[in-house]
Amino acid sequence: MDAIWFLLGIVVGAALAWLVLQRLSDRRVTEAEERVAAELAHARAQATDADQAHAETKERLIAVQARLQEAEAALERRQAELVAAQNRLAALEARLEEAEAACRRLEAELARVRTSAARPTEAAPVAPAPAPSASAAAAPGPARASGPEEELRRLDARLAMLPAGSSARALLLKQRAELVARIEHPPVPHVPPPPPAPPPEPLPARSEPVRDDLKLIKGIGPVLERRLHELGVKSFADLAALTPERVKEIDEAIEFPGRIERERWIEQAKELLARRPN
Repeated sequence: MDAIWFLLGIVVGAALAWLVLQRLSDRRVTEAEERVAAELAHARAQATDADQAHAETKERLIAVQARLQEAEAALERRQAELVAAQNRLAALEARLEEAEAACRRLEAELARVRTSAARPTEAAPVAPAPAPSASAAAAPGPARASGPEEELRRLDARLAMLPAGSSARALLLKQRAELVARIEHPPVPHVPPPPPAPPPEPLPARSEPVRDDLKLIKGIGPVLERRLHELGVKSFADLAALTPERVKEIDEAIEFPGRIERERWIEQAKELLARRPN
């Protein structure tokens, strides 16, 4: 009987122990499931945040790429405009060089005409001719000076081809006025020079006007520097002292309206003068 009770006690104890262990195991499983669920929820929240951050980053990247494409397009347009402006500048400089070459050729022809017109008077003194009568004036006859008149016709033809207001046209008009004055008033006969007078007392040497390198100013090249020298602007001080009327006159002469103000020639000249030692 004791053995039965002993066995029954063992069975009951084993059953109780199994129940206790089962409860502990269920509790641990529940805690583990809760911990895993919490970690999974945290991981899902982190994944959601990462997806949102990725989407925002992708949107910002797309916006940056769009702005970059717009900047590249604007840069290409600016480069195309710069190339076009450089081409126009090169064409204008080439036209200016051609005009200067034409002016030099005209000056050479004018010098040759002056030489040919003065040659007969140097050969022998000529008495003034009597005034022609009306019938003699009406009758055809040889021209008094065919060379200068032919040169005058050539100058008129060249003037007809040049635009109004250009520097080359102004130079040709000046040469034409000199040629007309020479035709209307021929040179007087050559007279032997009087005996040389005693040499005058030497005058104090005059200082040469200051000539600066105008190419140090941004926007002025060799061609524009020569043109400015022809217009009387030879130093930084001349540029710094330009008046609005003088600026307008130089703009029209160099055929670049607004360039002096746009490229700040006057301000650059003042800065160069300020940096120059006394």
